[in-house]
Amino acid sequence: MAINLRTQCSTIHGLPWNLIFASTLWYCWKGRNNLVFNDGQQPPVSPQKFIFQFAREWYDANKSASNKPPRQIISIHWIHPPIGRYKINTDGSCNDPFRHISAGGLIRNSEGDWIKGFAANLGRGTIMEAELWGVFMGLSIAWDEGCRDVILECDSWDAVILIQKSILDSHPLYNLIIDCKEAIGKNWRCEVTHIYREMNASADHMADLGHGLSLGLHVFVSPPTSASNILVSDSIGRALPRAVLT
Repeated sequence: MAINLRTQCSTIHGLPWNLIFASTLWYCWKGRNNLVFNDGQQPPVSPQKFIFQFAREWYDANKSASNKPPRQIISIHWIHPPIGRYKINTDGSCNDPFRHISAGGLIRNSEGDWIKGFAANLGRGTIMEAELWGVFMGLSIAWDEGCRDVILECDSWDAVILIQKSILDSHPLYNLIIDCKEAIGKNWRCEVTHIYREMNASADHMADLGHGLSLGLHVFVSPPTSASNILVSDSIGRALPRAVLT
């Protein structure tokens, strides 16, 4: 038995022999259990088809898993905006299974100083609603604050695409997406870009705060004490690991 389980030479079916052997043992064991515990259920007269089918499916599934694109670990961190520009980081949050959603974010200058922050309890909805509300609120607060040269960063790729591409008026979030587009199109310099979530920890924290607040938008003139450590990490550029495609 040990020799058969170690032998990896291919059979005429292109499958390693040790897989065929192990599949046969499994089939015999399963057939015996069916015979004993399932009222004498008899196995097929010619079980080869079932054995090879099981072995093929197992082989293909594991082959696909082993053929995933190679990845490498990189170090990433929040990046200060250039001098004279402001950076808006936003995020959305959804607490399943009740679909309670919230949004949050913050505005910082090139020194990493806190300009304004916000958190919002949005009631119930979808994660995409939360992400888009975060974008819209972040842009609106930055505009009202007098910022006219901004970079908005969001870790939802889907939200960024919805904002940047054309949208059909049949989309369930059409009005909210249009509000975001109109905010971006105001008389200011406004860039919207996707970032990895490891670079968006401060906004993620603000979004999580929204779940514990009363319904609606809450603006923070100064940072909440619970965000202190994250803000310091961002300011000094403390890196976090991220696996990315090579």
